[in-house]
Amino acid sequence: MGSVWVAIIGLGASSIFCLLALGYIIREQGRKLEQIRVPVNALGSTLNALCAGAVGVDRRLSELEQQGRDLVCRQESMESQKQNERPYGEAIQLVHRGASIERLVAELGLSHNEAELVVMLHGMKQAG
Repeated sequence: MGSVWVAIIGLGASSIFCLLALGYIIREQGRKLEQIRVPVNALGSTLNALCAGAVGVDRRLSELEQQGRDLVCRQESMESQKQNERPYGEAIQLVHRGASIERLVAELGLSHNEAELVVMLHGMKQAG
């Protein structure tokens, strides 16, 4: 019977030793887990900040794209208005260089009366 008790005591001692070893291993793993948790939480916070920043950048980019489209529309509108205007500035420059009424009509598409008026108004300054 004595050997059974020795076997039971040996089994108990080895069980206690195994439990102590497992407890130590679990404590070490818990400590490593805590060490890893800190950078993981920091990375999570950084990722959240980057996502929030990306949303802001996306919103600002959308606003800039809309402004760009608006500017293109305004520019096209201004260019079409400019094409519809009579080229009086160019006519005045030509008159200062000595252009005739016929040249203004032929080159710039002014009516005869418009060309005559430009020559009368701006041709006199040159002569005077």
